[in-house]
Formats: sequence, C-alpha cells, structure tokens
Amino acid sequence: MDDFLAGVARDALTAFPGWRVRAGGQWCTAGPADEPMGVQGWKLHVSATPLSAPVVLRLVAPILARARCPFKFAADLSVVRELCSGQSARGSGGKFLTAYPGPGEAEWRELAGELDAVTAGLPGPGVLSDRPVRPGSLVHYRFGVYAGVSALSADGTMEAMLRAPDGSLALDVRAASFVTPPWAPPDPMGTAPKRPGRPAPVLLGGRFRVTRAVRHSFTGGVFRALDRESGRPVVVKRARRDTAADLTGRDARDALRHEADMLTRLAGLGRVPALLGLFEQQGDLFLAEEEITGLDLRRWAAAHGGEPSPGLLAHVASDVCALLAEVHAEGLVVRDLTPGNVMVDADTRARLIDLELLAEPGAPVTRAYTLSYGSPEQAAAPWHGPAPQTSSDLFGLGATLFHMATGVDPLLAEDDEPGRSPAERAGAWLAAIGTPAARLAAAVVPALMDDDPARRPSPAEVSEALTRPARPVAARPLDPGVLVEDATAHLLSTMDLTADEPWPREGFAATTDPLSLHYGSAGILGVLTARHLAAPEAVPAGSLRGLAGHIIERLGRLPALPGLHFGRSGTAWALLEAGLALSEESIVDAAAAVARDIPVEAANPDVCHGVAGAGLTRLRFAEATGEAAFTEAAIEAVELLCGRAVHDGDSLLWPVPGDAPTVFAGTAHLGFAHGTAGIGAFLLTAHLRTGHVEAGRLAEAAGRSLAAAAIVDGEAAVWPERPGGRPRTHWCSGSSGVGTFLTALWRATGEPRALELARAAAVAVHRSRWGNGTSQCHGNAGDGDFLLDLAAATGEDRYRDMATDLATATAVRAARRGGRWLIPEESGASFSAGFGTGLAGVLSFLSRLRDGGRRPWLPETFTGDGERTPATSTERR
Repeated sequence: MDDFLAGVARDALTAFPGWRVRAGGQWCTAGPADEPMGVQGWKLHVSATPLSAPVVLRLVAPILARARCPFKFAADLSVVRELCSGQSARGSGGKFLTAYPGPGEAEWRELAGELDAVTAGLPGPGVLSDRPVRPGSLVHYRFGVYAGVSALSADGTMEAMLRAPDGSLALDVRAASFVTPPWAPPDPMGTAPKRPGRPAPVLLGGRFRVTRAVRHSFTGGVFRALDRESGRPVVVKRARRDTAADLTGRDARDALRHEADMLTRLAGLGRVPALLGLFEQQGDLFLAEEEITGLDLRRWAAAHGGEPSPGLLAHVASDVCALLAEVHAEGLVVRDLTPGNVMVDADTRARLIDLELLAEPGAPVTRAYTLSYGSPEQAAAPWHGPAPQTSSDLFGLGATLFHMATGVDPLLAEDDEPGRSPAERAGAWLAAIGTPAARLAAAVVPALMDDDPARRPSPAEVSEALTRPARPVAARPLDPGVLVEDATAHLLSTMDLTADEPWPREGFAATTDPLSLHYGSAGILGVLTARHLAAPEAVPAGSLRGLAGHIIERLGRLPALPGLHFGRSGTAWALLEAGLALSEESIVDAAAAVARDIPVEAANPDVCHGVAGAGLTRLRFAEATGEAAFTEAAIEAVELLCGRAVHDGDSLLWPVPGDAPTVFAGTAHLGFAHGTAGIGAFLLTAHLRTGHVEAGRLAEAAGRSLAAAAIVDGEAAVWPERPGGRPRTHWCSGSSGVGTFLTALWRATGEPRALELARAAAVAVHRSRWGNGTSQCHGNAGDGDFLLDLAAATGEDRYRDMATDLATATAVRAARRGGRWLIPEESGASFSAGFGTGLAGVLSFLSRLRDGGRRPWLPETFTGDGERTPATSTERR
C-alpha cells in the first residue's frame, strides 16, 4: 500500500494538466510542475485518520488544484497512523495534508472555507500547533515556512527558516499551542491574539480539580487531581478525539472506554485502581481512577539502586506472578506487562495500572507492545489480528523481572546472522551483572523469555523457583579488545569516499552538518586518527589522508558555526590532529584556515554549539601551532563569557538569551555540553594557558557553583541537567561531565572539595553502568573517558578498574553484524557510525582504555599533557 495515497491523489488530479504528484520518503508533494513555492505564509493543515485519509485526499485535492495551491500529504497509511499516535510530536501530530495558498487574504479564506465544507463530519484529530478555521473543523492554520530559506541554524541543524522583515532568519517554532512570530502578517481569519494571563484552575467533570500534569502526549495526557467529593487524590487520563485512530475506526477514546471496562471487570481482585468516573468534556474523553500510593516497578528498581536484596526481589516478584495469574484466571491477557505498568503499593502488594491493552486471547486487536518487553509472537503478529495467548505475557514477565533485578531494560540489537536468542542473551547479561539479585533472576528469566511459548514456565513455577537459593552463573564477557578491532575494521570497510557522506546518517543526525564532530565525518576522523597513532597498521595513513581530503573538499558548502560538537570548530580540530599525525602540512594549514574563519561570538555560550567550544578549539590550535592569533581569539571568547556570567548566590550560570534563535533559548544548564561545567573547563584552560586572571576566578567560581548544586547520596554525587531538573550521570549534562571539569580544577588548584566531588561522580557513573546507554554523549563511553581522566590525575588504579567495568557493561550489548562484533548506538536497537551517539565514540573510549592516549576534544593544557603558562606571567582582565 506504499503508493496507495499517491494513486488516490493522481486520480483526483487527472482533470488538471500540468499537475504532478511526486513521492519521496514519508511525504508526497503535488503541484504545478513549473510553479515555484513561496518562502512562507499562512498555511493550511487538514487532519485525517487512517480510515478517513483517502476520502479527505480525494475531496480536497481538486479544490487545491483549482486554486493552484500546491500541497503535500502523508505518503502511506502507516505515516497517517504515526501522525495520529502518541509517538507523534505534539507540535506535528495530525497534519495529514499541508497546503500552501497564495498571499491573497480573501482567496485564502475562501479556500479554507471550501476545504472545511467538504471535510465536515469526517474524522480527524485537532492540530495542537494550529487554530481550527472553526471549532471541530479538520482544517487548521498557522504561519510558517512554505519552501522556507534552507539554512544552518544556530544549533547546527539544517532548517527551513522563516525570513523576518529585516532580512534576518528565524526558526519556525512548532509548539503544542498556536505561536506566531511577532512580525507575522495579520491572522487571515481575523482572530484576535490571546493575551497571556494566569491559567485558571482546571476542573474536570465538575468534580476533579487538576493539580499537575504527569504526562502530555498528542493523544491526551495523564494528570493528578483532587476529588472534590472525597478530598482524595486521584489520577485522571485524557483521550483526545480521533487520536491513536486505526483502520477499524477506533481511537484513543475507545481505548479509554475499554480500560474502564477492564477496571470494572477486575475490580473484585483488589489488584487494579478503583474506577471513579468516565465522562466527556469538550469532545474528549476522561477517566478518573483511584491514585495508588507506591512506586511503579521502574521507580522501585531505581529506589533500590538496581540491586534489591534477593529476599526482597523474591517477595515482590512472587506477588507480581500472583497478580498475573489472577488476571489470566479472569480470561485476559495483559499484552503490555512492563515495569511501568505494575505498581508496588504501600503494603508491597503488586497492582496493575494502564489496562487499555488487556484483551481476551483471540479477540481482534491492533498490534501493540513495548520494545524489549513484547514477546516474539507479538512482534511478528499482523497489524490487525487476534490477541495473543496468555503465554505471551510470560515473556513480558521475564523482561520485567530482569528490570526488577537490575534496573535495566533488556533491550538488545538483533544479530544479523542466525545465532543467539533473547533468552540466551538475557541470561548472559544477568551473568555479567553478577549481583545476588541478578543471579536469582537468572534462574527464571531465560526460561520466561524463551522463543517457544510452550516452554515458558507458569507464574506459579516462577514463584516456586524464586524460593530456591540462587546458583552462581559463569559469566563469559566479550573481550573489549575484540570490539576495538572489529569497530575499527567496520568503520574503514564501510567508509565510502565516493559518496557525499562517507557513512549514512538517519533521523535527526541527517539534519546536522555532515562535517561536524558529533554526528558527522569529523568525529570519525578524530577517532581514526587516534587509532592510527596507537596502531598504524590498523588504520593506514592512506585511509586517514583520504578522509581528511574528503572533508577539506566540502568545507565551503555550509557556514562555519562556532560550536565544537555541532559547528565547524570540531571539523577544524579533527583536521588538525589528522595533519599532525600524518605530518602533512597541507592538512594542518587547511585546518588552521578553517579555525581562523570560525566566529567566536554566538548566542549560545556553551561547548557544543557556542562560545566555549570555539574558545577550546582556539586554545588547541595555539598549543599546536604557537600562532598568537589563536590565543587572542581565545581571549576574546573569555571576555565574552566574563560579560555573560550570571551570579545568584552560590550559583554561577551562563543563560542563553530568551530571544536567541536556538532551541536552548531561555535555558541555563549545569553540565559539560551545554552549561557551567564545560564553560568552566574552557575558562580554566584559558587561565592555565594565558594567565588570564578573571578566567581563573570564574573557573573557580564555576567549581563552587557545581559543588553547591551537587546531589550527594552516600559516596555518589549526581547533578541536575539544569537548576531544579532531573539528576543525571552522563557527560552531556551530569556527573561524568561535571567530574571531568572538577578533576582538572583540582589538579590545577588543589581544591580538596573538587577532588572529593570528582570521586563521588566516579561512584555515580560506575553504579549506573548497566543501565546506561553506550554512547559518548549519554552513556558509558563518555563516562569511561572521565574515569580514565581521574585515574591519570590521581594515579589510583581503582578508577581504571571502574572504566574496565564500564567497558564490560558496554560489551554485553554487542551484536554480530557482518561477521563482526559491533556496539549499537545509544538507543540500543540500531547502529550508526558517528562519535557523539554511535560506534566511533565507543571505539574512542575502548581504544583509549586498551592502548592509552589523550582524551579527545580537550586541549593538552586541560588534560595535563601540555605546557602551561604560569598564572603570574600574564595578567589580563
């Protein structure tokens, strides 16, 4: 059915010579063959469900053609389904068809009215980013890009940008509410803009007063509320009209009605929340239920550090088994048994929540499951078909017990050749973790996750097995050295220098600068350069020279943005290191030319996208070349950051201006990639290199600020992404990035609190190794590099041992691809080559662990490998 909707459009346009329908990816476009599209304007969106999409398209296409209005539409029904689903972004959901009318206001209103008239009464969800032309209409509108101005945004992504009247470019913001630029032309429907005010308390069903949102999605949301009749806290779920719709005509409201039926059916078990009400309000459906006091199993596992005692695990897991057996005895299959759908209440009794997928085995259902928790038979089922048998839930029980014992989702990328089953791999993973809880889980999890449903043990058999003493399980971890060799060989064998991009990129990565450090070829060049220095035979000089030349040939295609990871600073740095490694002056000269042209000033002060990243790069070039201009440019960056520092008590932040053309506008972060730790690292390096006094003072103030922001739990310390945010442990916005800066600060100043917190950060990242992703940015590779830094700074082998543990935790996720062992990218399910989230970043860490070498993308002055200028030699203010 891939070309079904395109065929509908072609049939509808047969009476309009010169109109063409072109298919490309997720969208088809239709319009006059020789008529260019405008840059921007008030555009129209027509929503639809998978069931109504062909009818909507057949009705609106001739109207748009008569108006000579080009349009685009979802390429097939699977895309329509995705646009209606809870996985769709709230600012994009529901937009089945987008039309680009001309600028005439009267003609625009007439066209909108015609489209509304022919689609009236058909199903389609509301579009949150737009205004409907009338309440309940499928036709919506907002001001935004048509063709736009294709440009590299301040965040280093290719965007279709808006052009303001003064000629400047602006992001086209797609929010979950109607937003227009202040300079946009008047609303063509004449609707007055809403004035912001204090939001009024929300009362649902005349009874439930909302206290806070738990979760928002395109399909609705979950809210905590207060029942005005009983005074008790409740949970209210919302299902939006025509969202999550399928080809049966059912939508999210039907799923919520079904959940209400299931709550009623299972009420006698005492295992589900009490149903308090089911009611409609403003066209949407709401369900109110008892709020269960306790933790879902995901939070329960986190509360026990991913290492509950075997006795506690056996007690709670046995009650989960009893819960599942009771539901099965009622003639129902759960279909989505996951840690997030089971609560442990105050009496440690397991309670089932989120019952919308429960069904009788064999009943007609739409396929649905959670990745790594759905059974193989669920994954292989048709989109519409019979519900699975209760044995399917046993696979989910095994995966849930895996998480209870470890705090880890058992998500593994598939091998591309016959071999290991999920059960075998889950068992090997538990053996590698090796805690008492993991050993106990290993007694039942592999059997529960068996490919053959008939071989899975019953809940009663699982409960009985958990009462027996756990047997030791021999772990056979994959040698990380094998991963180094295989990853190197894979990157080289898949490198295609005849293509515009040597390695394919998908999703968000494909929107970024192809020469960047984070997702592009520069990051991979840097890693291959380090591998060449460690093992010249593994990465031949010719391969390195060819990749550097490929990058140099493409340098002029995009603007040189300042950021280190998303801009051209990383590109210049990678070329510099390759040129030095190869003793090729031409490559070094090309790198220096790029670095000289990169601006220092940027809206974002951070390392990844802005001023601090440009400054770190200038300092590295100053080290390598001795060129005074690079030092002066670094000082310029210091002065900019000195002027933008914001002090608030013990807090030192560098906020991004609220009107900056970036997704970070109005935010202030603490971590290395985007905030205080990374900026502090640059300022410290500048002070050590040049003696700049204020840079040193601010670096020390940044250290004190991060010390005040630390969340210490025993021997471990974590940091929130931003003040008041969620604690994290990774390089980008958490412990390992903060620890990287604090380690260098201690080495430079001797400040004991900096070392104390760096040690605590090491404990935090070591504890989180099994549940972490694999990557440099958000996972074990970046964390492991920090541990190697701390080992080098302190001379203590225990931190190197911790780094080895992180390598083992990463190696267990390897999959067999093309005859090689490869580590998946940070999602855990697929593979990519890039440094920030993919294979190259993991290779960088594993290679450094095995063969030594410097931490990438930090000047030698910062890492302690380079010459420093005494602080008294040059005093700059």
